[in-house]
Amino acid sequence: MARIVKEYDERNTEFLDVAQELFYRKGYEQTSVQDIIRAVGVAKGTFYHYFASKSEMLDALVERVKTQVLAAVAPIVADESLGAVEKFEQIFDSGNQEKVGHKDFLLAAMHAFYDDQNVLLRTKLLAKSVAMMVPLLAAIIRQGVAEGVFDVDYPDEAAEIVIQMGQSLSDAMVQIMLGRSEVGVEGIVPKIDAYNRSVERVLGAPKGSLHLISQGKLAMWLPEGELFEQS
Repeated sequence: MARIVKEYDERNTEFLDVAQELFYRKGYEQTSVQDIIRAVGVAKGTFYHYFASKSEMLDALVERVKTQVLAAVAPIVADESLGAVEKFEQIFDSGNQEKVGHKDFLLAAMHAFYDDQNVLLRTKLLAKSVAMMVPLLAAIIRQGVAEGVFDVDYPDEAAEIVIQMGQSLSDAMVQIMLGRSEVGVEGIVPKIDAYNRSVERVLGAPKGSLHLISQGKLAMWLPEGELFEQS
């Protein structure tokens, strides 16, 4: 029985890996179930043994991303040795070094992810991100209020605002990094500073107390020295 379950899980993972690669490369709408079946090398009936439709596969893919993010973030939220400010900064920095190690792949994925063909995929992932992160950040905000470092009356609403502002900043930064914005690299610096200061205001934190996104971390994604030469 254990061996059958393992084979099922492995095949399910294979389907999702292939689908993710095809969705990014061709676009979700342009990728057919037949494309996925052909790439995996199985019969059509095998696909429908795992997924009722392509849209259900997309939901499973989004859920897998959610699980991966939670695995990285949840231990930080639960760490009783960390203060609220430290937790905020660690969450925003979590996985950054690992991502830099796969920089070329991730930059290529960004191009595909932000292509017009992947609006549905992007919308689903971002919506899931908000729903997943709000309770986690709200827990940290409540801790910060108890510690006296934040002054917030509505932690859940504040968490949602912080995440939505972060998504807006992320979209703007990605467009700049991919060369799709009229604003050059020098335009990233004031956006980062504005975001950090805005989050401080939302959380009622002292000015200069939060450094959620730094120029140094962002520079890892740019040609060497480019951010500071132009800023």
